[in-house]
Amino acid sequence: MPHSDRPADLAADPFVRQHAYFDAFDRVVAQFAGYEPPDGGALAEALADASRADLVCLYRCDEFNAWLDAAWMAPQANLFVEPLRRLSLGDYPLFADTLAVGMLLQRSLSALPLPEQLLLGGIGARHVVTLPLLDRGLPFGMLAFFDTRDDRARCADELRLLTMLGRQLAQGLVRCEVDAELRAERDRLQALVGATDDMVFELSAQGLIVQAWSSHAVLPHPAALEGRPYAHVLPPALAGALAARLPAALAGEAATIECRLDDSDSPIWLEGRLRPLGDGDVVVLLRDVSADRQSALRQQALGQTLQLLDEAVVDLSADGRLLRFSAAWVRLRGLDPRVQGDDLGVPFLHWVHEGDLGAVRTGMARLASEPRTLRFRLYRESGELVWVEACLMPLVAEHGATMRAVLRDVTEVKLNEQHISQMALYDGLTRLPNRLMLDDALARAVTRAREAHGKVGLGFVDLDHFKQINDAFGHRIGDELLAKLAARFSAVLRDGDLLARWGGDEFVVLMPDVGAPSQLRAMAERLREAAREVVVLDGQEAHPSISIGFAVFPDNAESGEELLSAADHAMHHAKQAGRNNVCLYGDVLRPKSLGREHVAIQSRLSAAIRGERLGVFYQPVVSARNGDVIAIEALARWQDDKNGWISPELFIPMAEKAGLIQELSERVMQLAFPQLRAWRDAGLTQKLMLNISRSQLFSPTFVSLLVDRLVANRLRPSDVIIEITESVALNDHAKQLKHLRQLAHAGFQIAIDDFGTGYSSLAQLHEMQAQWLKVDLSFTRRLHTEAGRRVMQAIVQLGRGLGFDLVVEGVESLETARYLQGLGVDYLQGFHFSEPVAAGVAELWMRLGLGNKV
Repeated sequence: MPHSDRPADLAADPFVRQHAYFDAFDRVVAQFAGYEPPDGGALAEALADASRADLVCLYRCDEFNAWLDAAWMAPQANLFVEPLRRLSLGDYPLFADTLAVGMLLQRSLSALPLPEQLLLGGIGARHVVTLPLLDRGLPFGMLAFFDTRDDRARCADELRLLTMLGRQLAQGLVRCEVDAELRAERDRLQALVGATDDMVFELSAQGLIVQAWSSHAVLPHPAALEGRPYAHVLPPALAGALAARLPAALAGEAATIECRLDDSDSPIWLEGRLRPLGDGDVVVLLRDVSADRQSALRQQALGQTLQLLDEAVVDLSADGRLLRFSAAWVRLRGLDPRVQGDDLGVPFLHWVHEGDLGAVRTGMARLASEPRTLRFRLYRESGELVWVEACLMPLVAEHGATMRAVLRDVTEVKLNEQHISQMALYDGLTRLPNRLMLDDALARAVTRAREAHGKVGLGFVDLDHFKQINDAFGHRIGDELLAKLAARFSAVLRDGDLLARWGGDEFVVLMPDVGAPSQLRAMAERLREAAREVVVLDGQEAHPSISIGFAVFPDNAESGEELLSAADHAMHHAKQAGRNNVCLYGDVLRPKSLGREHVAIQSRLSAAIRGERLGVFYQPVVSARNGDVIAIEALARWQDDKNGWISPELFIPMAEKAGLIQELSERVMQLAFPQLRAWRDAGLTQKLMLNISRSQLFSPTFVSLLVDRLVANRLRPSDVIIEITESVALNDHAKQLKHLRQLAHAGFQIAIDDFGTGYSSLAQLHEMQAQWLKVDLSFTRRLHTEAGRRVMQAIVQLGRGLGFDLVVEGVESLETARYLQGLGVDYLQGFHFSEPVAAGVAELWMRLGLGNKV
């Protein structure tokens, strides 16, 4: 009966107590009698009934901590168990020390050290007994008996009984753990053997099968084998093989067997190893190697077949070295059969053409996911190249190969394909890409630019006066000229650019990645220089010239088709301007040809002009001698709310074509003239350079309007230099002379801008009554060539000889500035000195000068 139900005097009787311990002993033993793990709660209850403790705890522990494994508490006890679930032995030194030395501990609350007092007091206990559980002298657990009264001390006899009971409990727990480990190990061995087709037997010296693990269909179930002679239950061929080698294994030697079983539809090959055990028995490990034997036979047959194929078959190691090859490899490589073994061990990539290495290396690296078919060039032993088509596939082979390649000579096929491709995609005369290839390249360039927010430049190039050349020399000479120009143009392209023949005497330059318009102008100049070189046609020297029109996606077009149309339109405008000319589409925009975005920009331009949202920036013109600023050029600038800064090359031609140029000029004068008046009041005397367009020059009221604006700001015509481009001045020569004379008579100085791009004669220059020549920046950009320097020297000599003040535009480096200074150039302008800047910065340059730039 539970101790809580006994009368106190009965529980105190020694005989009763001894009987209670014997009863607990029987209950503990019963818990370990079966195969099931013991019930920890039942063990704790048996110990509590014997010891009359209010709470019994069974712990598992290591050298640092003790974990509560099971507990039982008397119904009338009111103890708080939670703090006891995990004890850190470092916090309770008395418990730790007694546990470490295997000693029983019995203490009342007041006799305990402070840490243990706090623990027991916290749970409501007044007395404790701890008993270590030992395995070969080392503690692995602990029993703790807690009581709520101080007078529960056990006598020496009871403590001995309690110790014996604890020792029995420890032995039972250790034995359970050992049995569990043995069962787990046996189950693990059974699982390992069962997961394969391997068969394991333990044979005694008398030839009996002691134990068997097997799931192979060729053998009986293990239950039918164990305890029986192997000679009676195993197939005869296997039993005979074991009988031949078992004596050697029993004598302590390692032995192997091999046998073939022919009882089934297909033969089964078994290989086995015999190993002696220390107790005189022998363990036998059998493995079914039928699949390996059949695979070897298939490999042998395949190898014999491969030697007869025209396709070369090679096996490669993980690092790509040649391990094996077929006879066709010897033929493909052109090897001498006597030294064909020299290829073994050489990296396969050693024979791949340098231009194909990347693709082949990538294909080999990605081979693990799927087979690959590649075409590449392969070196023969003689150094000759052949095209091969290779099917690469992963491989697992005994000789260590991890990939296999089957190679076929496709040189003839490749040459035919190249010939067909050449005919389909390239022009037969110039060998340049044709329209079909250009359309594809343009579509891809536009797509990439749209995704990356980049720009694509496209130029139409037309050979001037080509019809006259054909008429004078014949079509054969004309074709010869086109072929020569195609080679020259190709030589000046950037990496990544494409030159195509559009048809007739027209070429197209595709520039997939452009930034500023200056890149287009630089390309145009290189093409013009290439065209201007002397060409001998039928024994006569000729100096061809070209007209070029450039357009930019997405600035001038929204698609590749629109870009072609825009560049073609710009090219025709260049021809109309006098041939041998370059024109950017931004210079000739027509509203009817604009995309939706350009139409929107034009609409916002009108609002910007009328809403006074255009500004004026100023770019200095400096003395080449000392860097003093002698004039300041007024330039319109527009910062759109949606698109940011809009290039003047776009919005000024747009304003002219849309009839807004007069309003734009009014806006520039409204801002520039008051600023010039402020500079005059501040003591600055530099002149203002003002650009005018063709429509302004030919306007009958322009001169009077300009003078009225100056008078309103207390300025004089002598304060302003009027700039007109050479091409404008040459257009309708008689009419423009009248207006230029009106400007000169009013007191304005006149500058011919972009000088050198037109065809002015000396007489025309004299009649224009101009005082200034501004040399076009295209000549400055060609100063790196000998021809460019000679042209610049001639222009300078011409200008000085005719008495003009000479300004060279486009100066972008100190080296260029000093070279021009050495030629005797009067004045310089360009980004080297200053970009167009706000009025405040321009005033600073006017006051301080830019002497450090010369």
